[in-house]
Amino acid sequence: MYSRTRSSVCKGMEGREVFVETDITRGLPGIGMSGLASTMVMESRERIKNAIINSGYEFPKGRITVNLTPASLHKNSSCLDLPIAAGILASEGCIRSRMLDKWGIIGELALDGRVLGVEAALPMMLHMKETGLKGIIVPEANRAEASLAGGNIFAVSCLRECAMLLSMDPEEAALKALSEGSVSKVKPEDVIQIFRPVNDGQEYSRDDPDFADLAGQENAKRAVVIAAAGRHGLLMVGSPGCGKTMIAGRMAGIMPAMTDRELLETAIVRSVAGRGSDSIRLRYKRPFRAPHHTIGRAGLVGGGAYPVPGEITLAHNGVLFLDEVCEFNKDVIESLRIPIEEKKITHFRKGEAYTFPCNFQVVMAANPCPCGFLGDPDRECTCTQADLDRYRRKLSGPIMDRIDMKITMEKVGYGELKGGNKGLTTGEMRAQVEDALKFAAERGQQFFNSEIPDHDLKKYCCLGPEEEKFMKRAYDAFAMSPRGLNRTLKVARTIADLDASEDIKKEHIAEALGYRVQEG
Repeated sequence: MYSRTRSSVCKGMEGREVFVETDITRGLPGIGMSGLASTMVMESRERIKNAIINSGYEFPKGRITVNLTPASLHKNSSCLDLPIAAGILASEGCIRSRMLDKWGIIGELALDGRVLGVEAALPMMLHMKETGLKGIIVPEANRAEASLAGGNIFAVSCLRECAMLLSMDPEEAALKALSEGSVSKVKPEDVIQIFRPVNDGQEYSRDDPDFADLAGQENAKRAVVIAAAGRHGLLMVGSPGCGKTMIAGRMAGIMPAMTDRELLETAIVRSVAGRGSDSIRLRYKRPFRAPHHTIGRAGLVGGGAYPVPGEITLAHNGVLFLDEVCEFNKDVIESLRIPIEEKKITHFRKGEAYTFPCNFQVVMAANPCPCGFLGDPDRECTCTQADLDRYRRKLSGPIMDRIDMKITMEKVGYGELKGGNKGLTTGEMRAQVEDALKFAAERGQQFFNSEIPDHDLKKYCCLGPEEEKFMKRAYDAFAMSPRGLNRTLKVARTIADLDASEDIKKEHIAEALGYRVQEG
């Protein structure tokens, strides 16, 4: 007997529809699979057999053929366990086959018939919704992600619950779930309402670090506000202990709350990375990733036989902090060139393209030299010129050209530590960032200044005659590249927004140049 079940797999960041065709004929007992199934899928045969038997069903004695279509799509997920088992039960007559076309099914099976959670559930559910399915069956462990997808989604904990659902229409199942509670219908209120916008007066818990904890470094705080308001790349250079790591760790707290679109994008990234339960936290703060300097290229940008997200994708819509950046492998740092520009990374495997988003704010921190004390008034640098040259070569010209802002941080004096004046707080800095973005929106700009397309630069970064002359002199004097010129103008636009100025003035350009052309 033949049956067809609808399911999905994830390719990169997108769900792809998969049809599970099942047919039982006479022959030696066993399960044969076709359709570019990976080893993970092929190994599901024994899991499925034991799950069916231990759930109280009789396993078919004939030859079972399972075909996964489209055949050209690589299937590499345990999420096909449940739809394959449902197809076998339908072919055996335990489930009405005509119901399967109304349902989408994903889930992994344990030997005892329990349904286990799967990775990348959210993009698969969103894709199945787009195909017009009336109901979707997912594992109970993926409930939080299901609440984000919305619609007629049902969470099951075992194969028998799935079989019970497949014996009725999705609308009938919804009514039964609400009235009896025997089957769990996922509702948005099952988790924190992640899509409720964070209020401007959002309060952070006491556990969240505050910029008020950082003594001195008011110039650095000013630079951080500019970087956050325009999403500009930032490099901090200073001796050990001057506060570089403290600043980076607090930066996500002053960034604006994510929009609904950004929340969904970030939740999809978490789902693909197998961290779907983390999505609830996203309504409080943007992602912050700080990989260790020993990380490899694949760990940073992603990859693998079946590509998975790297740190740059996990930092999507948030902050990527590279501490001690000059200790990273040079090839690893160079791999950031295209992602910083394109805001996405594409991996090619077996003739297929896997694209992951990576629109992150890059923040780097470095010592001025290997020993850390070059220019320190109290300690002597022990590095040779060769050591210094090797250390600084880690950051190539093309990489530095893509970093909009650079600041040199000085050592904090004892008087600043004990003076009692903590300076700007996280709340005050966040208010400045939000005011600048509000002003930019009133100008008609709906994106960060660092994302202004080069062909629109004259529209958003128009200069007056005096400012044009000033910028030209700076371009020639500092031997700037065209990319450097454009990025300087974008930083100046952000500074003007912080001052609520429609026009970019000379003082805005001068400050932007100060962040661009510092020595050291």
